[in-house]
Amino acid sequence: MHIKKSLMPTTWPLPRKNKRKRFIAVPSHASSKCISVLFILRDVLKIAKTRKEAKYMTLTGYVKVNNKIRTDENFPVQVLDVIGLEKAKLNYRLEIVNRRFHLEEISDKEAQLKIVKIGGKKILDGGKVQMNLEDGQNFISKDKFSVGDSVLLNTKEDKIEKILPLKEGAEVEVILGKHAGNKGKLVRFESLVNGRSYIVKLNDKEVSLPFKTLLVIK
Repeated sequence: MHIKKSLMPTTWPLPRKNKRKRFIAVPSHASSKCISVLFILRDVLKIAKTRKEAKYMTLTGYVKVNNKIRTDENFPVQVLDVIGLEKAKLNYRLEIVNRRFHLEEISDKEAQLKIVKIGGKKILDGGKVQMNLEDGQNFISKDKFSVGDSVLLNTKEDKIEKILPLKEGAEVEVILGKHAGNKGKLVRFESLVNGRSYIVKLNDKEVSLPFKTLLVIK
């Protein structure tokens, strides 16, 4: 699927005006939060010239996302996902820099790890607790955790290395809004009529941010 470049999200790292190319590839879903493998291979890294070339790369197992082979060129890559190009021996993490998606080259060791926000929990039969991550993965966990915490996930071994609690003093990254890409420290919580706000120190100032914009990174 494609859309006009003038309509693409502002987070996408391409200029909106280009007389030679008016349309751009979008991921299979969640286009406001992701970019597609096709977009990365053809428009950002420029290692594929056409969609056909990008499709060939995915179908032949050239591309991994979070250490899993992805054969769909429209597969969505989210913030902090790792894309691996095995034949080229290259790994990139999708980050946000100046409110735009940015591919940061990382080592093989770094490519094994990913931070993911916990989006929910569910009590199963027998009292087991299921952790629901925002990237769609679920884990049965004996660890104590809350919705909004993050996990350090080993994607190669498919296991949780560490719980990163959403608490005062936690280091967080802003992943949405005008402060997207900035990192800071969670100073305190403030109660609101319908929830609470999170006061984060970014550089030399404190800002009030909603829950959905924050990701605990340490």
